[in-house]
Amino acid sequence: MACLATSAPTRAGSNPPDIGDAALRDAGGQTTRLAALARANRLTVVVFYAAGCPCFRAHVERLQQLAADLGPRGVRFLLIDSERRAPGAPPPPPELAPGLPLLRDEGGLLARRLDARYATESFVLDPTGRVRYQGGLDSDRKYLRPDAQPYLRQAISKLLAGDAPAFTSSKALGCALRLM
Repeated sequence: MACLATSAPTRAGSNPPDIGDAALRDAGGQTTRLAALARANRLTVVVFYAAGCPCFRAHVERLQQLAADLGPRGVRFLLIDSERRAPGAPPPPPELAPGLPLLRDEGGLLARRLDARYATESFVLDPTGRVRYQGGLDSDRKYLRPDAQPYLRQAISKLLAGDAPAFTSSKALGCALRLM
């Protein structure tokens, strides 16, 4: 898989997408609804996952650091797997790293409702389910430079401070999702 870039649609700041009935399953088969998770946190960050994406793999440590830094401030990170699977393919692990639970979006309903198209594409939701930021984690594809622009961290920091992010969308740099 190759890492691609796209301009994010301008969903951020618009009316909340209908995420209430999007069922997400954990590795144990338990079902939860994203709307309920969003209501329970100051911010909920949804990051789309693709097993074979080198861009996603490169960013796992940065995501884990974000979850560790921001979790105590009421920010919940969720990795969402909406991709179709080849018959007999092993399931992904329940967590890719501590603090990063991987939930299955059966049928790709959530990905379609959010218009997610790429692995690493991130959505920051407020407690009402409103998308406050949509786009990339940072300005890197898979070669992680120390001077990368930390788009997601900056947006979350502004929102936690009670301010609007300087920008509500950015490029998502990842592999195209193969939705079910």
